[in-house]
Amino acid sequence: MSCDFIIVGGGHNGLACAAYLAKAGASVLVLERAAEVGGGCSTTEATLPGFKHNICSVVHTHIPTSPVYRDLELERHGVRYVYPEHLRGTVFPDHRSIVMYREPERMAAELARFSARDARTYTRLQADYGEFIESTYLPLMYSPPLPPSVQTAMLERSEEGRTLLQWQVSTPARLLDELFESEEVKVHFLARLTVLGFAPDQFGLGWICLFRILKAEAPICVGGSQQLAVGLRRALEAHGGAVRTNVEVKRIVLAGNRAVGVEIADGTHIAARKAVVTNVEPKKSFLGLVGAEHLPEAFATRVRNYHSSGRSLFVLHLALSEPPRYRAAADNPAVDTAFSQEMFGATVADQVCAYHDIAMGRAPSEAMLQITLPTLFDPSQAPAGRHTAVVWQYAPYAVAPEGPAGWRSRRQAYAEHLLELWRSYAPNMSRDKVLAMTIQDPTDTERRNDNLVNGVDVVGDMTPDQMGYFRPFAGWSGYRTPVEGLYMCGGYCHPGGGVHAGAGHNAAGVIAEDCKLAKWWG
Repeated sequence: MSCDFIIVGGGHNGLACAAYLAKAGASVLVLERAAEVGGGCSTTEATLPGFKHNICSVVHTHIPTSPVYRDLELERHGVRYVYPEHLRGTVFPDHRSIVMYREPERMAAELARFSARDARTYTRLQADYGEFIESTYLPLMYSPPLPPSVQTAMLERSEEGRTLLQWQVSTPARLLDELFESEEVKVHFLARLTVLGFAPDQFGLGWICLFRILKAEAPICVGGSQQLAVGLRRALEAHGGAVRTNVEVKRIVLAGNRAVGVEIADGTHIAARKAVVTNVEPKKSFLGLVGAEHLPEAFATRVRNYHSSGRSLFVLHLALSEPPRYRAAADNPAVDTAFSQEMFGATVADQVCAYHDIAMGRAPSEAMLQITLPTLFDPSQAPAGRHTAVVWQYAPYAVAPEGPAGWRSRRQAYAEHLLELWRSYAPNMSRDKVLAMTIQDPTDTERRNDNLVNGVDVVGDMTPDQMGYFRPFAGWSGYRTPVEGLYMCGGYCHPGGGVHAGAGHNAAGVIAEDCKLAKWWG
């Protein structure tokens, strides 16, 4: 058996890459170890029949406006999104709140409730950088990363760009101190960053704050996150591509320094006439499926040093008889219908301390709680009148002193603690309103999807040494590898983890260029 391209791993990036190549006229085969495609786009009845829970990804911020959605005609293949009117709501311990709005005027008015000066600052940032963000953010995501020298040269040409360069090397917390005076405003915008796994006091991340301040959206996939994977598979198959599930790739077969196919677990060899593309995380791809002995030593060292040691997720999947009603809604009714509610403490220091606790193996006792009810916006994900909720708490993978195994004895008590903390903000969430609960501690996340090493949901830490030109490794951010005919397309590549299919899109472009395919997309 043979085909032009074999894609190892049927997560959304692998499916997107495969669909682009198939539409270019190539024969493409996707091999997925699990029973269903999707990877982090997984929806299952985790609590009770009829209650659909999104096990990893819930919101697909960039997909509906991405070239992937347009190019692959995903709406025609059954992928639809709904947009909550009110975006993320930050709820403070005193039950005041800030709700994120997509319209700059409404957002400025929301901030003015806490500081007129901060509202003016926000408006000025929109005027100075709003168009820049709009015109460059998506193009930068959906193209190979620029070398730092090129990016710097472009920014040096203007006053705004030079300011961005300085902000780029700052920390998020320090930049927010520079821009805003209200502690609540700072906490709100910092929460927009830390929910993605960016440490609040990490140098080199300050500039990302600007994107999170000025750009906000929260589209929810109708029917659950799995529907994106289903639509991508349909797009692939519509152009002659094939998917095989329950197939484990044992190794990538080499002829000299060229990838020529794969061997699956039953010993069968499948030949790839043009290339093999791996959507599997780096250590499993290169040290496992290829073997360090077939790689340049410097490259193998970079693979070994790729790290996934940041914050993980402790998750509760809940079936509810009614939605939460927050005390904060008495003053700000939009809180109850926001896409999510974030309870991240009263001060920036609370978020910094929570991240330090996680680094030391301590599960935070207060800050870093996020709640989302997809069924407020897509009722199809639960029986009529019922709801699903996902409760995220940011936590360490290994709890001191036991390590990862420590979760076995702590998970139930920690889950109850989080529910009590939530009830202090939403008192109607009494025990009788929780119809069923499934706990997903960080070790469960890794067991469900071993691409998410140490339960890190963005496929490797999003730190300055693993972002942009340095993701996954300096000199190898262009989706090629030292092995000829072997490419990478996973979330460990630029633009990083999350559901946007940027890596799959970008890898397809590089592969089409190298393999002389007709690149039908722009």
